[in-house]
Amino acid sequence: MTKSKVDNIIIPDGIGGLLEIEQLRLLEQGILIVETYPISGDLFGAEEIDQWTQLIKGRSYKFANPLRHIRTSRQAVMSLAPGIPVFYSVIFSADASFPKGKPEGMSVLDSLADDLKSIRLHPKQIEQTQLAWDKLLRIARKNGHAAKVGEEI
Repeated sequence: MTKSKVDNIIIPDGIGGLLEIEQLRLLEQGILIVETYPISGDLFGAEEIDQWTQLIKGRSYKFANPLRHIRTSRQAVMSLAPGIPVFYSVIFSADASFPKGKPEGMSVLDSLADDLKSIRLHPKQIEQTQLAWDKLLRIARKNGHAAKVGEEI
């Protein structure tokens, strides 16, 4: 199975609306959702906090908790691909750091490979995952058009 990815697709959110996902990757172990945040500096946040804080150059900025969106995305993908493991990663710039601890599912570019190692420990489900991926692409939309199976969109 070749690894595939799709960028900026829209899928049903499972409650009557639509949801945009920045990137999906097909893995032998399941499906990986990736969201990137070009945010650097010291970052402070936790799962239950609505607003996270970025400290950079002596200034403080607030931004929405990225876990909320990616977990909603994960639930939507899981509803379209039942029984298939769905992983996620929120990736920040290489010069970002989490001085008070990095919440689960967060990565910076420098630690991304290590952060994703645990996915490789999951059992491979190549045939089932491929079938779920193909179904997901039949349902997904990009720029108002259906995604085509096997096509990098």
